[in-house]
Amino acid sequence: MNKLTLPFLTLLSFFLIFLSGCSSLLNNHQQITEHQNITERTKKLEALSDWKIKGKLGMISPKERHSLTLNWLYQGERKRQTLNLTAVLGVQIFNLESVNGMHVINVDGQRYQSPDLNVLLSSLTGFTLPTQAMSFWLKGLPYLNSDKITYNVETQLPNTLTSFHDGKKWLLKYGAYQQVGQYQLATKFTIKQEDLTIKINVHQWDVTINEQY
Repeated sequence: MNKLTLPFLTLLSFFLIFLSGCSSLLNNHQQITEHQNITERTKKLEALSDWKIKGKLGMISPKERHSLTLNWLYQGERKRQTLNLTAVLGVQIFNLESVNGMHVINVDGQRYQSPDLNVLLSSLTGFTLPTQAMSFWLKGLPYLNSDKITYNVETQLPNTLTSFHDGKKWLLKYGAYQQVGQYQLATKFTIKQEDLTIKINVHQWDVTINEQY
């Protein structure tokens, strides 16, 4: 499989680490007024397997800056996910669909397919990406036993998560939490790995997927 051109490879590789997890809809969001304790919140989020997210994604490196629109549906119970990444004027530059363990990526006018998502992403970008780990981290949950989370003393919500995944140090910072149904979820994320910074601003979280699909 031919590698993609460098500018697009860089853009794509920055984004793909988000291919595994999130949650809920701003039509029914509320400011958090009564906080759950850490154990209660963790238990609820561990049971959250289906979600949909819409928002903006910013990527910053020493050489490049990008702003993209994110639309991502994840259905863990059905083993299905679809993800669209668009640029200015709604131009689609990336599409992923996963069904029952088979993953299909349409990018730059080409179609790629594999039962191993990590291998597929690595072959396209040249990077090994922690996709499974991100499905835990974005909910404020540890993926490895060695992952470290700090919590706000007053709210008991995650402030930061540090992980040494695959020999690399990842630092996540959480902000601007909202109450969405029974879940307390961050709407702003900053993720750093060496000289790469990724920012997510969530406009819509939807955790009512089982009711709609």
